[in-house]
Amino acid sequence: MLSSAETAEGDKYVLAVSNLTGRTLVLNRPQTLNSLTLPMVQSIKRRLQEWEESELCNVVMIRSNSAKAFCAGGDVVQVSRDWQHGNRGAAMRFFQAEYQVNHYIASYKKPIVALLSGYTMGGGVGLSVHAPFRVASETTVFAMPETKIGFIPDVGATFFLPRLDGQTGVYLGLTGRLLRGRDLLYAGIATHYVPTERLPLLEQRLQGVGTSDYDVVNAAIEEFAAQPEDAAIEYSLAGVRECIDRCFQHSNMEAIVEALRTEAKSAQEAHAKWARETLDTLGKMSPSSLKLALDQLRKGQQLNIQGAFALELRLAEKRLASHDMHEGIDALLVRKTNDPKWDPPALEQVDMARLYEEYFSTVPNYRPWFVDPAAAFSEYPHKFGLPTERDIGAVVTGANPQAGDFGMSRGGVLQFFDREYGSKIGVGQKVAWVLDRKTRTLPDSDVLQWVD
Repeated sequence: MLSSAETAEGDKYVLAVSNLTGRTLVLNRPQTLNSLTLPMVQSIKRRLQEWEESELCNVVMIRSNSAKAFCAGGDVVQVSRDWQHGNRGAAMRFFQAEYQVNHYIASYKKPIVALLSGYTMGGGVGLSVHAPFRVASETTVFAMPETKIGFIPDVGATFFLPRLDGQTGVYLGLTGRLLRGRDLLYAGIATHYVPTERLPLLEQRLQGVGTSDYDVVNAAIEEFAAQPEDAAIEYSLAGVRECIDRCFQHSNMEAIVEALRTEAKSAQEAHAKWARETLDTLGKMSPSSLKLALDQLRKGQQLNIQGAFALELRLAEKRLASHDMHEGIDALLVRKTNDPKWDPPALEQVDMARLYEEYFSTVPNYRPWFVDPAAAFSEYPHKFGLPTERDIGAVVTGANPQAGDFGMSRGGVLQFFDREYGSKIGVGQKVAWVLDRKTRTLPDSDVLQWVD
């Protein structure tokens, strides 16, 4: 239970706006890029509970008062201080409360629309990526940079990253790679792309939509979506997606590093350059965080959403008890020298058998809290983004019964997705790009064959 002062603090930094049948949570701590505190998280939960029960509320939106940042993460500096000063319960309550809100957003009974302007990282991703509607703009900058501070990708990353196309999620979770603007749409992190200048009008439209029907809300957002300037896909990972899958398909970090070293010798300079830069990036991360995060994300493919948060909470406690998390936070966010001294300092010195024993041999001291304990799904209940590579492959191979089990031409596949997605902006570009990479035309025929 928070004190009245803590409740007031939360309400100061999380504003509640009501207009017609729309409700908006406005993150209002711009001086810290809206970094989340426990009072803020509790304020968000309280408002969501009120609005879920209110007959006057149809749609909930989450946005920032700052153009610079939606939310750049949790206030891990304070969490680290709490732990180091002996207040370990306070440090862990933050993660319990944060993960509870993340799960609540994923299982909410009304449409939630996250409007992502500016930096959307760590805790900000947790407030948005689990919502059925995530709207990116030209200012959106996404990242999960936790391995850089000696932590692990959390806020549900165990669940959502492994469900992105191919090895994209593993790559993003290990490297903290930045994605911008339309990147989020094509990666599957955002469901829509709306220019910043249209966002106030979109919020106004949703405030008056007058229904909690998800399809109606989706159509309303689509009214404001912007067409790509080019027919080709505008995706910064497009040119290296095959490299990502080749290098990050492995189950241990040593094999990933070796694959990157091989890729760095590629005759295609763009691929070689990407591999060299990726090796340099990984070399700056906590070696133990990298190994734990890779194992975590592989496990996440098989976990339901509650299992994912339970794993993250166990890892959060163990990382707080480690050297690397406090060293990383201090070096990057306090001293700002960007020179953390990791222990151990190299991947080959990380003893995974010892880490497993340390992290998993005992019953966890803290368990996750869930507002809706029945919500334990293995796939998100709503799909309003672009089709995934798996969706496209199912149509080409005949595994999707709606498309039939007969061979389809390229034009037929494009028409199928245009029809199924109601001419949604971005679908044509995504499907065409995937078909270019993953199919070939059978001899003496226009029928496509899927190539893994």
